[in-house]
Amino acid sequence: MLNALIAVAVATWFAVAYPVLRRRLAVRIPSGGAPLAWPLALVVVFAFMPLVFTVPREDGNAVLEQGLTASNVVTIVLTGLTALYLGVKIAADRRILLLPFAMPYLPFTMMVGVNGLSAAWSIVPAYTLYRTAELAVFTLASILIFDRPDIRHRLADILAIVTLAWLVSVTPEILQSLAAGIVFSSAKNNMMPLVCALLGFAAWFGPPNRRRGRYLLLAAVGFVIAGSAASTGALIAVGPALMIASRRPGVRVAGVILALASIVVFLFLMVGLSTFPALLDALSVILQKPREELANATGRGTFWPTFIAATRDHLLGSGFSAADRFVQLLIPTTELADELGRDAVFITSSHNMFLSAWAGTGLVGLGFALLTLIEPVRFAACADRGTRRIVACLILMLALNGMTTPGLFQDWNVNVLAYVAVLALARAARREAEARTGIDPTTRWADAAPSCRETGQAWPAA
Repeated sequence: MLNALIAVAVATWFAVAYPVLRRRLAVRIPSGGAPLAWPLALVVVFAFMPLVFTVPREDGNAVLEQGLTASNVVTIVLTGLTALYLGVKIAADRRILLLPFAMPYLPFTMMVGVNGLSAAWSIVPAYTLYRTAELAVFTLASILIFDRPDIRHRLADILAIVTLAWLVSVTPEILQSLAAGIVFSSAKNNMMPLVCALLGFAAWFGPPNRRRGRYLLLAAVGFVIAGSAASTGALIAVGPALMIASRRPGVRVAGVILALASIVVFLFLMVGLSTFPALLDALSVILQKPREELANATGRGTFWPTFIAATRDHLLGSGFSAADRFVQLLIPTTELADELGRDAVFITSSHNMFLSAWAGTGLVGLGFALLTLIEPVRFAACADRGTRRIVACLILMLALNGMTTPGLFQDWNVNVLAYVAVLALARAARREAEARTGIDPTTRWADAAPSCRETGQAWPAA
């Protein structure tokens, strides 16, 4: 009975309460245009520090039993420094606090709020609170990086800096892999392909850029070096995304149908690739990966059922990030070992953003998983064609790549950075479209025309 009541309450929340709350909370705020250097440096160092310095663990619950490692402390310090920077900026201009409540950031901001609320029933409340604070801090820092009136012309430049910083941080690994004859995935990273793909989309579909050729080459090189089988497979989303970005209703509907079909094919190949031996052999050669790794989705097909079994009775989740990181607290370790066939059980992530959303905040998390994917595409509908294409391609690739990564729903990572980038792009492009249509800039967002609801001018220079 309790589960039924929870399900009804969640359905009512998204059908009735969420639209009203979004209408009440949405604000009209001009672009930030904050100085770029400090927030970008802080975010990049935080994102790639673990690639340079990290203390490995041998057990999933080690942080609870043994305390923080040196790399954990560095991460917390970087979060604190970024929070301090934001505090200084907010003290100078309190409107910065309103930026996350502007559309299309608002649904993600509400999701972060629910993540923090889940600490009340989290299996490790302190961990949930920290991860929520970390997500909030670096999401706001990301907004300051990208929310600027000229972002359509600067997006590729900023993403190129992020990509180059990542390549520098993994140069030793790249050289070692190349020496062993490994090119594809020579510095494997399941998150960076999305950033590299966005760089390519921004260079190709964005405004003319004299560095377009170099950016396209950098995007391709980064994608190959970071590449995983899943990120490569996610490229099938580009075709449906271009159709969804069309102005023609019939083409959009066909694009949605094709996108759903692509998801089905993607999932089938993840769990059923072994039924096509010839295709499996070909992909093994092209992607330079063992057949066994591709056949079982790098072990995901083995532990996903166990992960689902551990979380199935928690309709409101077991705490943002904590349920992923400490799933061993939800199911006996011996049972996990029996299922996975190994003595040392070490699962720190479901490696699936929808499962992460489910484990963290249950049905509410799944609802926000859909909203955070649908809202940006809808919001960008009245923008220029290039922006519509960039947003649709990134979001659909995020959905597919998220089948094997935590995406937006376990912690802050470069997937969140790319996501915030397209939200800022859509916001800037939509303001330009509304300026051309002559919408009154004093009109409330919720009262304006459905196709173009937000305007605003750049903040005056400090």
